[in-house]
Amino acid sequence: MYLCICNAITDRQARSHRSASCSVAAFYRALGVKPKCGKCVPLVREMLDARSTDEAAQDSCQEACAAEA
Repeated sequence: MYLCICNAITDRQARSHRSASCSVAAFYRALGVKPKCGKCVPLVREMLDARSTDEAAQDSCQEACAAEA
């Protein structure tokens, strides 16, 4: 699925470049593009926020498992 039509960024490309510490601007820089119309920015921000939440939950789960061992 295309996240950004202007720059032809797909969700697959986006998933491979996202990280929890990544800002929206850093995300676009990593892909070597700039937002053009800006309609994709909220979706990219949502995706980055979800990644951050997923990683935080995974970290706390791993800490709990280590404490039990």
